[in-house]
Amino acid sequence: MFKLFALSAVLISVSEAQIQLWQHIPSHDDGGKKTFFSGSGNLKGCWNDAVSHVVAVKGNYILYQDPDFKGDTLVVFEGEELTMTHAWNDKLSSIKFIGYGCVKRNIDFLGDDLKCIPNVPTMDACMEKCDKDHACKSITYEAASLNCFLKTSEKGAKVVIKDGRDSASKSCYEKKDRQKLECCIHPDYAFYGSNIGIVYARDIESCIELCKERENCLSITYHRPRGRCYMKKKRLGDSPRPYNGFQSVEMTCIDSCQAKI
Repeated sequence: MFKLFALSAVLISVSEAQIQLWQHIPSHDDGGKKTFFSGSGNLKGCWNDAVSHVVAVKGNYILYQDPDFKGDTLVVFEGEELTMTHAWNDKLSSIKFIGYGCVKRNIDFLGDDLKCIPNVPTMDACMEKCDKDHACKSITYEAASLNCFLKTSEKGAKVVIKDGRDSASKSCYEKKDRQKLECCIHPDYAFYGSNIGIVYARDIESCIELCKERENCLSITYHRPRGRCYMKKKRLGDSPRPYNGFQSVEMTCIDSCQAKI
């Protein structure tokens, strides 16, 4: 949940992209909010004089000290909030929207390298390398050289703009995966009957992965207190019903939900 800041705010947006600029001191008051619709542009009037906070509600952005996307830069990603330092709060002059999602195009997470893996064919394959290494927190991928740089921090030592390099953090993908899953979970609900297997799973995500590996598994019911994963051969079992402590998922929901996220 974002904190709101008092007195004045401007919202720059394109489609669902939203970035909030706040003036003055932090407060829970949501007064004086204004909107300005543009994906990218120059700040006008008082807004290039006294911006104290920036909140990227939806989308990723580059902030520039000079008009027309020139001068020193800061990068802010979706979900982040920046407190502007003295060097920035009276010099922020233009903002560029650079897209949605976990992949930050033409962004290099510079430094904090864990290792460089050569001959990695795609960015997805690079992220898979990161997933398998517990020390890896993020990646930078260079398509031209097929180099995959694994990082020990969320954004490297420094975020820089660099054509031909794309970056992503592991935590962003984990958050998106959780959002995709949550739209399919039926909390406190059990799909009774039609069991084809009962196994232990540490969490509902693990239960779902076990179902994916099991032939003819069409749904699961997970019992959180005992860690029991009930795999089903029918989409809703024989008799779906409310039951405290259980969670249920129909497997076909997962793909359709992912398409909406």
